[in-house]
Amino acid sequence: MQFEKVKPRRTYQEVLKQINNLIIEGKLSPGDRLMGEREMAAELGVSRTTLREALRTMELLGLVEIKPGGGTFIRDVQLDYVINPLALALSVEPTRLDELWEIRITLEAECARLAAERASEESLRWIAHALKDMQREHHDLDAYAKADMRFHYMVAQASQNTLMNRLLQTLVVHIFELIKRAGPLRFSHDIGGLHTVREHVAIYEAISRHDSGEAQSLMRRHLEEARNELA
Repeated sequence: MQFEKVKPRRTYQEVLKQINNLIIEGKLSPGDRLMGEREMAAELGVSRTTLREALRTMELLGLVEIKPGGGTFIRDVQLDYVINPLALALSVEPTRLDELWEIRITLEAECARLAAERASEESLRWIAHALKDMQREHHDLDAYAKADMRFHYMVAQASQNTLMNRLLQTLVVHIFELIKRAGPLRFSHDIGGLHTVREHVAIYEAISRHDSGEAQSLMRRHLEEARNELA
């Protein structure tokens, strides 16, 4: 396969775009193993760190499978016509922050409503586990952000709507960046993130008592406050 040198000003997004184009053009097929990391980084003219970031993003999008010690393989997946174009667009093109917030608020508020109606006991345990991690990691912003993202993802899973869950998966990289960006701002006047944690506790409690209207309202209010602080 033949890659082009990536211009220094560009990011891992250009690497991702090139690999994806090779898949579209049929030069890479499901089951194919990508060349070794060192060789591919040299051919692309990027650092191995940049290459790993691109491959991790593709793994999140379900385009490749990374087997520790075994290499990276193109996945044999049936990519539906809605999810995959959205995933690619969000990953290789700059995303307008206000539009991303609108998508996130709309999607997650509905997920919270459905989770309140449909959440199983197991789903509630996973949401509670993420919440405990947020409470425990309030001193570590990066760990807190990861627990925060996991909380929202578990609420989406609890909705039992596969399509909405997959839509949120396509946003996960960007949502994590939003959480990390919002964190320092919220913590600057919310010592230890206690108010933010309380907001998540309230959402969890509404879901656990199956109050769909309250869960939806609390999730929307929580995300709108975060958006307003970033704005």
